[in-house]
Amino acid sequence: MSTAESKDQGLDLSPGAKIWGLTPPELHTAAWRGRGVQTVHRGERFEQCEGVEIYLLLEKFQLVIFDLGKIAELLVWTSTPTTHVEILEQGRERYREELSRSETGDVLGVRRSYGYIESSIASAVFTTSEKEAKLWAAGMPLADSAKNSDLHEVQVFGHVYDARREGDEEDFLKWIIASWVDPQRVLPEVTEIQPGIFSYQGALPPEGVTLIAPFWIGCGRESTPRRVYVGPEFLLDQNEGERTYAKASIRTIREISIPGGRKGKHLMPRRLVGGVLKRVFDFSMAGLALLCLSPIFLLVSILIFFDDGFPLFFGHVRQQRGGQGFKCWKFRTMAQNSESLVAQLQSINKADGPQVFIENDPRVTRLGSVLRRLHIDELPQLWNVVRGEMSLVGPRPSPDRENQFCPAWREMRLSVRPGITGLWQVRRTRAEGEDFQEWIRYDIEYVRTASFLLDLKILVATVRNMIRTG
Repeated sequence: MSTAESKDQGLDLSPGAKIWGLTPPELHTAAWRGRGVQTVHRGERFEQCEGVEIYLLLEKFQLVIFDLGKIAELLVWTSTPTTHVEILEQGRERYREELSRSETGDVLGVRRSYGYIESSIASAVFTTSEKEAKLWAAGMPLADSAKNSDLHEVQVFGHVYDARREGDEEDFLKWIIASWVDPQRVLPEVTEIQPGIFSYQGALPPEGVTLIAPFWIGCGRESTPRRVYVGPEFLLDQNEGERTYAKASIRTIREISIPGGRKGKHLMPRRLVGGVLKRVFDFSMAGLALLCLSPIFLLVSILIFFDDGFPLFFGHVRQQRGGQGFKCWKFRTMAQNSESLVAQLQSINKADGPQVFIENDPRVTRLGSVLRRLHIDELPQLWNVVRGEMSLVGPRPSPDRENQFCPAWREMRLSVRPGITGLWQVRRTRAEGEDFQEWIRYDIEYVRTASFLLDLKILVATVRNMIRTG
């Protein structure tokens, strides 16, 4: 976005631009603090945050966003004091938007494309050592213990920005707005006035303006140049000459409240242990289920072969945590040319959004309809769970094409492993015109409130639904 466009939209990202009195680097510090992490930039003054559990060592001016899941598991299993993180990027741009037009030139919609070029763009270091953090802040090299046997390495997908580079602060703000769902836990003056819409001390948006979450409203915003804003988006603090606004305070790590649905006195260990326990539970239950269900796998494979021949399984490429592709396996229930028939059947598709739901679908084989009714076609996904590509419970795994429909929703749902079942599957109503909205709603609700107890409730509800419809 050009500077002129930014100013026209009320996004004057000149030096010193702020939201709630905080600069993008200060918001970066606050976001990581909400995860139990203190950021330490090389060459900057070191002030230990009360209750800090782990330090993230960065180069000066670096702003980074990435998922802690993979690093969390390593820290728990190895109790490593220092971890070197190589940050990989799946394409530099956040996304590219293109208008989709009909043959007559009418606008049909917007196509959002995501890149997947895996390239190393930066590195960072996690350490539990205050000594290492102080050395880093002083511009000194890490101690020998952090370079040799105690150093572990891990690669993660993420985004890296430079606070000095033009355009980077705007890109960073949009990514952090899309991925940080509870800033009010860290910034006490910030209030969620509507789901996903935050303002300073509950200030309402300008009259007549429509905001689509996620969205942050800066201080003093009494008017805007636009009437509709689609998140992830923001309005900076109103710049009115010499007028200044109160600066939002940032809680120390010890003061930050624990998110609902989870227990414990600390942020980082609580999240790490919870993630590891979920993975152990998934692996154990999926492995046991595969062993117990092996006779059914054999029987179904034989029936599929005699009904419609090979292949027995269908592997559709979906996206897992971080946006990486994987083959989501099912027993094949459709004719072998089913993918080529989708466009021809759109007129009878009853699902809104990117999904396909057709009653009495002509693509489904005779045996396939039985497998679907009994939910047996989903059983091969237990192998995906064992491999760590999926979880028993999580957002529905979907392909890149479907994930393009809503960037903010995409980033939230891809922050966790997809699941064989999930909140959307057990609560959806199939109401006409509402399915896609329910999909977004329940995926976001799951990511924000996920807990082991919630997973168990979803599993019980799934079994109950299977019995009712079987």
